[in-house]
Amino acid sequence: MSFDRQIDQLCPHLVVEELLLTQFDGQTFIPIRPISSAGSVLVRLNGAIEAPSTGVHAPAQSGGTKEGPFNITAGVNSRLVLRVNEGAAQVVDLPTASRMPAKQMAELLTAAVKGVQFSADRNFLKFRSDLSGVDAKIYIDAASTLTTTVGIKANRLYRGRQVVPGWTLVNDPNTLLDRPVRMVVFDEPLRGFQDFAEINYTTVRQECRRCGGLGVENDWRYGLDGNVAEVRNEALLIQELMKVTYSVRGSNPFHSWYGTTIIEQIGQKISTRGIIQNAITSDINTTFNRWQSIKRQQEQTVGQFVSDEEFPFRLVRVTIDQSQQDPTVMFVNIDVQNRSFKPIQLSRGLRLPQPHDLLGSTQAQGVYRQSLQDFTLVS
Repeated sequence: MSFDRQIDQLCPHLVVEELLLTQFDGQTFIPIRPISSAGSVLVRLNGAIEAPSTGVHAPAQSGGTKEGPFNITAGVNSRLVLRVNEGAAQVVDLPTASRMPAKQMAELLTAAVKGVQFSADRNFLKFRSDLSGVDAKIYIDAASTLTTTVGIKANRLYRGRQVVPGWTLVNDPNTLLDRPVRMVVFDEPLRGFQDFAEINYTTVRQECRRCGGLGVENDWRYGLDGNVAEVRNEALLIQELMKVTYSVRGSNPFHSWYGTTIIEQIGQKISTRGIIQNAITSDINTTFNRWQSIKRQQEQTVGQFVSDEEFPFRLVRVTIDQSQQDPTVMFVNIDVQNRSFKPIQLSRGLRLPQPHDLLGSTQAQGVYRQSLQDFTLVS
């Protein structure tokens, strides 16, 4: 069964890792394109720190400097006294033990106190607060006798901290109302003088640089298994139909017959639209017959299996309609029947050239819209 790489994709209008530098205030980043969805914004600072809109906060944390296992004697070096977030003192007395591993000690302390999690790093005792940020505090009282054994400093306050401040999206008042630029503004200036951000976000279709405002991009996709997405059966028929119909004839130097002259025909004067319609219809019929002949040779001469779903059996109808909303848009509608007698419909709009297109406008002559029906994708 023949297949082709899937190239026709609906564009997600996603901007990935756009590199931005801070403004002079040290807290504002201005994306190049408008942000269409606040939920799509992902910010990463300095290539390493993921920065959610709530900011990044670290808990109050520290650890011992002495490696276990530890010898614990009740009433001598077994007591730990601490206060969490300026709360009441919590007292823990460990039982007498010989060569207690740091992991076992961490489990006993975690079960006995609230607001603090103890853990073992190799055989060193570590602790951290449940809360994060500047309000997180752990005070180790001087009355603790266990601190000398495990290497934790007593009579000391451990505080949490703010690693990255939070941020919000703010509309730039100096941009267009229908597509305002939304700035990423942090709650306070960042600490570094050379901080940069990499931002992911979805933009509006008219400003998308991936598809140029068409809504469709022609690029390969890779599945979770790393293989290129493929099209077969009806999807292959539709993709080959689009390629052979909307390619400019002569653009392929190795197959100069490939394609049509639709792009040239569609740009002629509207007053001769009837003649243009007949010319386009005749051109599509001729191209379809060539394509059908190639598929037949592929099956009979080369010996490659061609399924009934992908074989272009009959060109049923070709119609050209002018848009009622935009007179510069012409819709080319093609109905094809495959060898399994299943109807395939393809409708694609073409925009007529505008005077300002000569100045390099992005709304140039070419594909404007398309719709696909009854297709099957295999990835």
